[in-house]
Amino acid sequence: MRHRIGSWERGQGGALLAAILILIGGSWALAARPVEHAVTRADLDAARRRVDRLEAEAALTDGRKPYIVLDLEHRVILVRLMGMTVREILLQETETRGLVPPSRDGSAPEPFTLAGIFALQEKEGDPRLSPLTPEQIEAGLDDENAADTLPPEPPAAYALRFKQPVLVRVIGAGGVGPIGGIAYRLRAFWRSLRGGDAGAGRTESVISVTLRLDETVARELYRTVIPGERWLLLPPPGLILPGAGQELPRTIRPPRPIPRPMPFQIPPPVANETPAPPFEGGEPAAKPLPGGTIGGPEVMPSPDDRSPAPPPEPAPGATPPS
Repeated sequence: MRHRIGSWERGQGGALLAAILILIGGSWALAARPVEHAVTRADLDAARRRVDRLEAEAALTDGRKPYIVLDLEHRVILVRLMGMTVREILLQETETRGLVPPSRDGSAPEPFTLAGIFALQEKEGDPRLSPLTPEQIEAGLDDENAADTLPPEPPAAYALRFKQPVLVRVIGAGGVGPIGGIAYRLRAFWRSLRGGDAGAGRTESVISVTLRLDETVARELYRTVIPGERWLLLPPPGLILPGAGQELPRTIRPPRPIPRPMPFQIPPPVANETPAPPFEGGEPAAKPLPGGTIGGPEVMPSPDDRSPAPPPEPAPGATPPS
């Protein structure tokens, strides 16, 4: 009996030792196994930004008009048409004012704060802002066939104002230079102090973006943008757009489809010699004309077929001839 108890205790100790070894090996295997990447708040924010951008671009694509994407995260300007990138412009430097950090309570931001749609109203130095006076028109300055009529040289530093309180300043790096860039910023700052940006019926800018790029590209961008064109502004990570009157994607209506023209068809000829259906009495519905047709052109009778004219009636009170 004592031998059996000793053997059972030895067996139980071996099983316990085997279990301990299995647990240690399993822990080593779990430690060696790569841990899956946990979803963080940054991943969720990036996914929201992609979704809001796709929703905004889908609405702009349905408009069938070119639009511009200003991506402040990657510092690039994309000229797009129906979802295709027509041109890509790299930015050397960007400065923003008016962007705000998201709320810290963990609530999801509004869709228009991650991808905002704005409409361009005017660009600084546009000749259409200062039309010709009657005196200039009489002097022949509006003659497009004149030999000295050339398109104006686009500026290398200018401002783009939108229908919403948004202002974008573009500074060409090559021709303007550091001194010119500082002078332009001082001039813009002086205008803001004097109310230049908010004057002439304009509201104060809520969002201000300064873009620095190559001089030649800045001039080409000036000729590319046109008033009424929509811009899609994408803020950098960690910042969102404030409420500045952004256009919601569902408010952008696609253009009406062009009606297809109806094909022209030549009507069949109408026969003039077809007799009309007879009446119940068997007589024709229309009296034959002298030409022998029913409903056809009237034919004048020949002189031989004319009947003699009746004698004229005597005048009243006249004596009849004997």
